Amino acid sequence: MTGDEDQRSDEALAAALRDGADRGATEELYRRHAPAVLAYARLCCRDPHTAEDLASEAFTRTVQAVRGGKGPAHAWRPYLLAVVRHTAADWAAQARRVELEPGFGEWLDSLAGPAGEGPAGARREPSAEERAVRAEDGGMIAAAFRSLPERWRAVLWHSVVEEEPAARVGRLLGLTPSGVASLTSRAREGLREAYLAAHAEQGAAEEECRRCGSRLAAAVRRPRPRKDTLLERHLERCARCRGAARELADLNQRLRTVLPVAVLLFGGPGYLTARSAASGATCAGESARAAGRTAGAKAALAMGTVAVLFGGWLWWPGGETPDRPAARPGAATPSVGAKAARTPSAGAGHSPSPSPSPSPSPSRSVVNSPSATAVPSLPQGALGGPSALRFVSTGGCLAIPGGAAESGTRPVEAGCDGGAAQRWVLLEPYPGDRARTQVRNEATGLCLTRSGGTQDHAPVEQHACDAARQTQLWNLWTDTAKGEMALRDADGARYLGLVEWARADQGEDHAPAIGTTRYYYGSASMRLRFDPALLTR
Repeated sequence: MTGDEDQRSDEALAAALRDGADRGATEELYRRHAPAVLAYARLCCRDPHTAEDLASEAFTRTVQAVRGGKGPAHAWRPYLLAVVRHTAADWAAQARRVELEPGFGEWLDSLAGPAGEGPAGARREPSAEERAVRAEDGGMIAAAFRSLPERWRAVLWHSVVEEEPAARVGRLLGLTPSGVASLTSRAREGLREAYLAAHAEQGAAEEECRRCGSRLAAAVRRPRPRKDTLLERHLERCARCRGAARELADLNQRLRTVLPVAVLLFGGPGYLTARSAASGATCAGESARAAGRTAGAKAALAMGTVAVLFGGWLWWPGGETPDRPAARPGAATPSVGAKAARTPSAGAGHSPSPSPSPSPSPSRSVVNSPSATAVPSLPQGALGGPSALRFVSTGGCLAIPGGAAESGTRPVEAGCDGGAAQRWVLLEPYPGDRARTQVRNEATGLCLTRSGGTQDHAPVEQHACDAARQTQLWNLWTDTAKGEMALRDADGARYLGLVEWARADQGEDHAPAIGTTRYYYGSASMRLRFDPALLTR
């Protein structure tokens, strides 16, 4: 955990949302819970893109609920997962059913019960959402869990189901690690008692069943229960109480596997598997980040920090790339999307001589560092190039329209023509530190510069290259095997890409505008293909 991370509990962040005075609360809550939400959404959907849409809509619905005075305060994770399921059920009743995993539709169909009564006594089939709620209400474990105080639900989910470290759970709940252990113990016992209460409320037909409730709880709680003849005789006669005894034993011995099945209803085991894998990746990322604190490893530290923030979601969410053929570096580029194709061809009829920018001077501390001793073999600190940068989603090229050399001109996506306005050079003003890379256009000699805004789609412009300008330094990620790269802000949270990334990902008409967007969605419109010449060292 870095010192600049938000230390507020989920409850404090939710309160800030309700007050409407803290936009950073939304981003922090998303950072904490997005990997888990996306992992569950993937179980409900046919492909990663649909899962990203589902996760985004579920989070948006939850934030809107909280801002409206409803929604979670402490137990964000289980609430968000339930919203994913409910949203998927809404989609199943619409045309989007074909985008869902077939198993999810089959599960919904299996919940169909007797038709409900409609207005004026008319018969109607229950909706998909109503069927899901009906199944949820019918489970005693789920009912018991929902009856607990929200703080207890949160600590059980994070400590028992997710098996997160006590320090991390304490941060979410505003507790010390010892406080987490104490609250978890109380919550476990409270869940057993709530289960027995639900058992009694949902049809303990005989007085004997109610009398045996406390005896049943005591028997399950003891490691070596004493012989209880009255209880044994009752269990021989009562199948319902025998089932309750088995489920209580599950709560006592297999709570981690029982709760997701009971609360999620669909995909509980798959969710556990996905989260276990993500937990392993997070631990690996934390180890890498600790190693990266040594001198000369700032770039590795920046990327390791992102790996911790997004759990097993990196390098790209789930380690997956969209189902598109990976183009060979230098191969023919497909045509750009319809609107971008209508953009005036960058560089057409204009071929100004590149105006070289002076090589920026690193600070004194960098000059004296071991990593600064290497002398660049290329002029002006270039890593290589020039090279076209083509969006993975569309094949369109990042360009300065018309090769205009005016400071403040915004880059766009354009049909690739090989002109200088579409060729880029990566500069490394601080040798060995690719967390601070400048991106210079060959035609204009100017460098891409972020606005510094934290909102999605914040604009990007070109300005005179200046390594002292923080918004001009990009965190460079590359996958040389695929010939792909991404340009991120200093903390790795916001990516350069198409503003209308969702439409571009789907092959639809889209605007050619470029901006920086928080990497919520794993979009291929926030990754670029490059030629080998771009990175010759």
